[in-house]
Amino acid sequence: MFKLKGTLVPVLATGLMASLLAGCGGNNADNNNGGNSAAPSSSAPASQTASESPSDEPVTLRFASWIPKSQMEPLLAEYKKEKPNVTVDYTELVENNDSDEGLKKLDLLVASGTELDVAMFPSATEYSKRAGLDLLAPLNDLLAAEGIASVTDEYTVDPSIDGQVFALPDTYENYFVLLNKDMLDQAGLAVPTDWTWDDFYDYARKLSSGDGANRVYGTYFHSWPMYMELALLNQSQDNNLINNGVLKVDSPEIRQSLEIRHQMEVVDKSAIPYSDTISQKLAYRPVYFSQKAAMIVTGNWMITESGGSDEFPATFVSAFAPMPANKEGDPSGVSPANGNFMSVVKSSKNQQAAYEFIRWYTTKGEEFNNVYSAWKKQDVDRFIEGIKSKVQSPDMIDTESLSYVIKNSPTTPLNIPPAYQSELDDAYVKEAEKFVLGQQDIETTVKNAATALQKIVDANK
Repeated sequence: MFKLKGTLVPVLATGLMASLLAGCGGNNADNNNGGNSAAPSSSAPASQTASESPSDEPVTLRFASWIPKSQMEPLLAEYKKEKPNVTVDYTELVENNDSDEGLKKLDLLVASGTELDVAMFPSATEYSKRAGLDLLAPLNDLLAAEGIASVTDEYTVDPSIDGQVFALPDTYENYFVLLNKDMLDQAGLAVPTDWTWDDFYDYARKLSSGDGANRVYGTYFHSWPMYMELALLNQSQDNNLINNGVLKVDSPEIRQSLEIRHQMEVVDKSAIPYSDTISQKLAYRPVYFSQKAAMIVTGNWMITESGGSDEFPATFVSAFAPMPANKEGDPSGVSPANGNFMSVVKSSKNQQAAYEFIRWYTTKGEEFNNVYSAWKKQDVDRFIEGIKSKVQSPDMIDTESLSYVIKNSPTTPLNIPPAYQSELDDAYVKEAEKFVLGQQDIETTVKNAATALQKIVDANK
């Protein structure tokens, strides 16, 4: 990834624009993160380029994102109470809450020379791309001036890229197991707090019942690539298909990931077969809420949904369990971390004020919004009560197990996926599904996948 030295020019070169805009598509959240990205060279430290104005002088900050203005206005009004001298001029980039489209418009604004002070990104990948293009101000000195020696003193997620912090973590995304507690109770099973994939197998077998159209499965694995990598995702280090330029396909973790699918779908028949998933175009929400599967590995966006919605009413209690460990003695609950990230634009003339705003937004602001955030000091019990106060069926959320998972699930260091991550995922899944469908053995699968992915890596050097 190439870099721009110094401050932004009014209009970026055509080649830069093509590179920048080409990277704005894809999922809003990465299923798993990996790799690394070299930190862009920086000129003067952010604290030296920040506004010299006293903090009580009027300041206008320009902030643009995909989030609807109607959702942003209450939070900005709250910040105005905190900082009466600061006006945040907010621009809603799109009308459909589409972060991909919003990022395209944000890049165009930056490329055209439009003054911006604050930027938001919906994933580590998108944050990393802009940091690599030298568009973001380094925050290390500003954090140090506030008395924060390490960003991890304040946040669960470490957004550092080669030691430089170019963003603060905002919302927080991780993974856990969502369980139908009514089915657990009927089977005499406790909500797990520390378990392995072997325990998961046992639970799935005991939660499976019936035949044919009336079959209830212990679990369901969705069609996303992450469900072919479950024993890799829960590693505290090197939890992606590629890490620091090195492939991790020919590994015990990938073999175990494939064996999880085979054991449950073919041997135990306790998971919905992958052939049904793709042929019937199954989706995890209807599968879970219609009680066709008793438990699913999913992410924290399902916390609110477990309390019911118009489309998927909650008719049973949902409990929460940490991600299973690969073997006894390994920590359970380990999960890749992702979410939104907030940055100060490097060309901003108000970097100190912009930094103070994103510090507030990613801490007290998201607590005001009652959002699951990366701030370590978030009041988890208050967050859960806030969620339950808004959902249709609050009694269908098991508070005790949810609180346990949030408070006891360790996260991995933030790994930045390479720009070609989607190519790696597609190539891996192409081979992995052959094994899951019984078309080739596991060693052939690993060998072919490693060869295919290495070609992609070599082509992107």
